[in-house]
Amino acid sequence: MRLIRLVLVVGVLLTGLVVFGAGSALAHGSKGVYFETNGEPNNYIQSYFRNQDGTLDQGPLVATGGSGEDMASPFAPHGFPLVDSANAVDLSDDGRLLFAVNAGSDTISSFRVTRNGLELADQVSSHGDLPISVASTNKGPGRTLVYVVNEWSGNIAGYTADDDGDLSFLQGSVQSLSVPGPDGASAMIGFEADGKTLTVSQRGAILDPVTGEYIGTGPDLIDVFSMRHGLPGPAVQNPSIGEDPFGFAYTKRDQLVMSDSGLFGTATTYDLDSHTGSLAPISHVAANGSAPCWVVITNDDRYTYMTNSLSQSISSFTVDRHGNLAFLGLTPTTNNAALDQDSSDDGHYLYVLNTLVVPDGPGHFAFVETRVDQFRIQHNGALTFLETTDPVPFGGASGLAAS
Repeated sequence: MRLIRLVLVVGVLLTGLVVFGAGSALAHGSKGVYFETNGEPNNYIQSYFRNQDGTLDQGPLVATGGSGEDMASPFAPHGFPLVDSANAVDLSDDGRLLFAVNAGSDTISSFRVTRNGLELADQVSSHGDLPISVASTNKGPGRTLVYVVNEWSGNIAGYTADDDGDLSFLQGSVQSLSVPGPDGASAMIGFEADGKTLTVSQRGAILDPVTGEYIGTGPDLIDVFSMRHGLPGPAVQNPSIGEDPFGFAYTKRDQLVMSDSGLFGTATTYDLDSHTGSLAPISHVAANGSAPCWVVITNDDRYTYMTNSLSQSISSFTVDRHGNLAFLGLTPTTNNAALDQDSSDDGHYLYVLNTLVVPDGPGHFAFVETRVDQFRIQHNGALTFLETTDPVPFGGASGLAAS
C-alpha cells in the first residue's frame, strides 16, 4: 500500500543529532515567520523575526487557546505526530492576521500581527471533525474570508474576519467534499489568486473509522468550489493526474501547480476554468524527490518549489506562461524530514520547516526537533542557503507562513 511504503522508507532516510537552542525576542514592527507546535492539550504558534538579510531570530511562543492532535496523520500509529497537511497556518493577504487550525479541539484560532508580535484574537469551532488546513483571501466581497477543511468529517466551513481578527461563521458555508472522510484524506484548502474558487486536494487514501490509520487506496481527486458572495457551491470533482495530490498553489493566470506526494513524486499543472470548476491538465513531470508535499510559487510566477518530505530536499522548476513545468534541480535541507514552506512577501526568501526524525522501536519513529531553513531566491530561480534556526523541541511542528 502506498502510504505504508512511505513509512518503511523513512527508516532508511533517518539520521541526525538532537540539539536544543533559544533565540531573541520578536522585534517591534518586524516581518515574521510562523509555525504551530501541534501540542496537546496546548497548541502554540512559534514566531520568528525576519532580518533585512532574510535570516531569522527566534521569537516568543503564543498559545492558540486550542489543542493539537498527535493522531492527525494516517501515519500517527507509527509515531508521526504532525498535522499531515499543507497550510495548517495561514497569513492574510495583507499580513495583518494569522490563522491556525487546532486539530485536537476542532477549532481555528486567529491572531493579530502587531508591532509587539502576535496577539490571540479569537477561537471558534471548525464546524467539523479534525481541521487540518486553513486558507484566507482579501479578494472577497470587501472582507477577509477564511475557510477551513475538516479531514475526518470531510467538509469545509467559512468565516469572515474583521480588522481585529474576530471570526464570524458564514451561514450556508458548510459544504461536503466530493468523497468525504474516512474514504477521502484531504491535504490542503486554498484560494486561487482572485478568490473566485476554493480548491481541496484529496489523497488516495482510505482511513480506519476508529483509529484514523491508513488501511487502503482510494481515488486521487481535486475538488473545486466556485465562490459566490463568499459562499461555495457544491464540490466539482476533478481526477488527479498524479498520485496522492497534496500541496498546491495558483499562478496569477489561474494555473494550478500541484505536488503529487507518492513515493516517486511528480509535479502537475492544470488550467482552471473558474466558472465551471473544471481542471484541464497541462504538464506532468518528475519531482526527482521522494514524497513532494508543499508548494511555493515565486511572485513573478516564473519558478516553483516543492519540498520532498522523505529525501531532505527542495525540487525547483521553471513555469512558463502556458503552465508547463521544467525541472531545474535539487537543493538539500538540513534535517531529514522537509515539511511546509513559504516565501517572504517581497519574494526574496524561502523558508522551509523541517524536523529531525529518528527510529524509536520497530516500525515506530520519534520527531525530536524542528528547524527553519532560510534560502535566498536568486533571479534565475536558484536557492542559496543562508542558515538554519536553532532547533526547538516541537516534534509535531506543522504549517509555515511568512511575511
